[in-house]
Amino acid sequence: MNCKETQRLMRLFLENQLDADTAREFIMHVRSCKECMDELTIEYLISGGIQELENTDDIDVQMELEKRLVVANQVKAHRSQLKAGLFVIAMMVACVFFM
Repeated sequence: MNCKETQRLMRLFLENQLDADTAREFIMHVRSCKECMDELTIEYLISGGIQELENTDDIDVQMELEKRLVVANQVKAHRSQLKAGLFVIAMMVACVFFM
């Protein structure tokens, strides 16, 4: 994923609307590109961080973004495990029917 694609997807990421594979690529790029991380920080502040700043005396924007990135990564990992488990179950069911 390049910077232009990443920047186009930032709002969708912040709204939790990316599919697992796209989110994984997005996270990998943002973690390796300072410019995109800076842009994501700005987008975060515009989209919801300002409201959090108004409701809280002290907020660490970088920490909040890091939490979002970690959670998105964990969701992707859980979905992959679920898909693998469902595949195994489907194969077992198929074996029962074809035997």
